[in-house]
Amino acid sequence: MKRLSCVLGTLGILVVSATIVFTQQAQPAAPQGQGGRGGGGAGGGRGAPFPPPTNLQVLPKDISIPDLQAIMQANAQALGVQCNYCHVPADPPPAPAGGAAAPPPPPAGGRGGRGGAPQLDFAKDDKAEKKTARLMFKMVNELNAKITTEVATAIGKPAADMTRVQCATCHRGVVEPRQVSDILSTLMLGKGEGAALAKYRELRGQFYGAQAYDFSEVMLVRLAQASLAANKPDDAMSWLKLNLEFYPKSSQTYVQISQVHTRKMDTPAAITAMEKAVELDPDNAATKRQLDTLKGVTPAPAGRGAPPAQ
Repeated sequence: MKRLSCVLGTLGILVVSATIVFTQQAQPAAPQGQGGRGGGGAGGGRGAPFPPPTNLQVLPKDISIPDLQAIMQANAQALGVQCNYCHVPADPPPAPAGGAAAPPPPPAGGRGGRGGAPQLDFAKDDKAEKKTARLMFKMVNELNAKITTEVATAIGKPAADMTRVQCATCHRGVVEPRQVSDILSTLMLGKGEGAALAKYRELRGQFYGAQAYDFSEVMLVRLAQASLAANKPDDAMSWLKLNLEFYPKSSQTYVQISQVHTRKMDTPAAITAMEKAVELDPDNAATKRQLDTLKGVTPAPAGRGAPPAQ
């Protein structure tokens, strides 16, 4: 399992551009406004018959058109892209001989006549993203083969019950599958507090409620803990104040704020923050003990109750 975790971690780093690559004839891209629904074959079946692919290199060459389209759409959704992320526009039709006027181009959006992006030529390998995608598909296939053989045997589980890796496993609707904590900490170190906090608000506004990033209460608390461990209390306080904007009743945020004040040798502010933490979570014995320690209160010896009344 340790080896599997390492492989999955590598996949999460490398699967940056895996996407929709293997249909190979000119077909319309998904109309603009489809967003992450991409449309590997979004228009197929609504107009002229979809032509057979001619340049498949990873998927089976005898794959059915419906199965191919289903794979393309699933991968588009996994990365939040459209067909033109990997595919280039089709070449314009050649001018007819004799100087006659060239035939009019096909309607924008292609077969369905729905409007939108121009037709794409899926046979071309012009984009680096398409070449990368083939490598990523091979990697996923190899990993799933190991999961259903070596790993299943090692843990004594039937191959059919094993969870298989998909593009969405790492990408979760974004092209670059980075953790939001990594994005923010890199910005904080490289461009400062303003850039990092602005990026958090931007990502939260765009992706909150989706599976792309972790916007839970504890994520910014952990960033604050890491900053404090690196002796950057001001950075830690910035993460915690940001967290209170979205989780104003977060007891653990106030606990961390108290620890930041303690690091800065500001005991009164540390006590105030810890009192707020106790107020928000009055049943948390650990928080109460921390407050007593800050106030210099000696806890009663274990096993002893209050002294008898005189």
